[in-house]
Amino acid sequence: MRTTASIAPHPTLRLPTLLASALLLVITALGAPLAVAESDAPKPQVTSRQQDDRQLHEYRVNGHLYAIEIIPKGGTPFFLLDSDGNGNFTRSSVSQASQLKVPGWARKK
Repeated sequence: MRTTASIAPHPTLRLPTLLASALLLVITALGAPLAVAESDAPKPQVTSRQQDDRQLHEYRVNGHLYAIEIIPKGGTPFFLLDSDGNGNFTRSSVSQASQLKVPGWARKK
């Protein structure tokens, strides 16, 4: 016959389980607002045009030009970004359009 002492879980085994559950709740709570923020990001309007020996893709939100992708014929594509809205574009380390983030200044109407 079994006693209740042999059926009850050992108290030290509950602590890791509780910690893991708490960690999962924190990660879930922190991840949800980030997912909402990503889905609220405005979709850019992309205009493509040919200029001499290169293709240009201009990225706009609310009419504000914030990024230009330059694809030279036979060269490596690169991005120019206006990170603070002053009209000065600098070469970026962004290598793909999916990595582009719309800057806060461009979201303003």
